[in-house]
Amino acid sequence: MRFELDRFNGVIIDPASLPKTTEELKNDIETLLTYLETNRKSLSWVSLPITRSECVPLFVSAGFTFHSCLREELTLVRQPSEVTFVPFIPTHTIGASAIVLNELNEILLVKERGTTGFKLPGGYIEAGEKIQHSIQREIFEETGIKTLFESIVGFTTMHTHQLGKSNLHFICRMKPLTQAINILDIEEIENARWIPLSSYISEPCNSLTDRQLISTVAYCTGLVTTDFTGNIEPHKRDEIYISQKLMSFEDKGQTR
Repeated sequence: MRFELDRFNGVIIDPASLPKTTEELKNDIETLLTYLETNRKSLSWVSLPITRSECVPLFVSAGFTFHSCLREELTLVRQPSEVTFVPFIPTHTIGASAIVLNELNEILLVKERGTTGFKLPGGYIEAGEKIQHSIQREIFEETGIKTLFESIVGFTTMHTHQLGKSNLHFICRMKPLTQAINILDIEEIENARWIPLSSYISEPCNSLTDRQLISTVAYCTGLVTTDFTGNIEPHKRDEIYISQKLMSFEDKGQTR
């Protein structure tokens, strides 16, 4: 069993190096525990692919606990003492929906199967996906409309949402590039249409919270995407959103 040291005095085990037999793995884990205690190492990590799920009980018996899980991978961590800090597991799911208004002041809305009323198109942001790209994708899948990202005009949170996680949901303002509706995700979406904004706001079958939110932020400028020349590795941000400034830093200094 091979492992490497991380910069936090911890150990990261290479799952590809785990022996195939139970006895060999038991021996390797015992050797590892001796090394950890002798050298006073901090956290120990192993991410097991689903194809090696038979290894889970052996690591649990050695003091490892569940940390986080993907569809085909389970990460376990061994904490040498209760005071050793363990990085948080993911606490939130992230989603986005879109306010898309055309030149007739009609808003693009969808109706999911099994629900009443219309809602904004949108959905979950996938791992590694930018907010603006995710909402463009969701709008196109649900309505067939191509859009251009303009800004983030609000966000909401919900505790607890699904699977014990909180949810962070961004409301984006998007510019429509096409008008013809063509639902691609027919399993989820029953209907999609352009509806006059005033009609949507006044229709009691639609969510009251959503109607109040949309009526408040529909014409707001919001946070726009930008970048800075200093946004470079090793701490490069994949996305930066800022509000439009009322005056420059230099102008602010001159008013003092």
